[in-house]
Amino acid sequence: MPTSSLLEIKTGDQISKDSIHGTVSKIEIQETDEFLQFIFSLEGTQQIVVRKLKQVC
Repeated sequence: MPTSSLLEIKTGDQISKDSIHGTVSKIEIQETDEFLQFIFSLEGTQQIVVRKLKQVC
């Protein structure tokens, strides 16, 4: 999934990955020198975590 698509996800959106699906209640974005990590907390206790490697030119 492109990073731009991940940035468009908002709280209240329905998302899914593999067998996990639900409504986004909180979004965290963590950045390191190597990657961006998107943590989508869903209603209840589930989370979807997506890591995107940074493009180095």
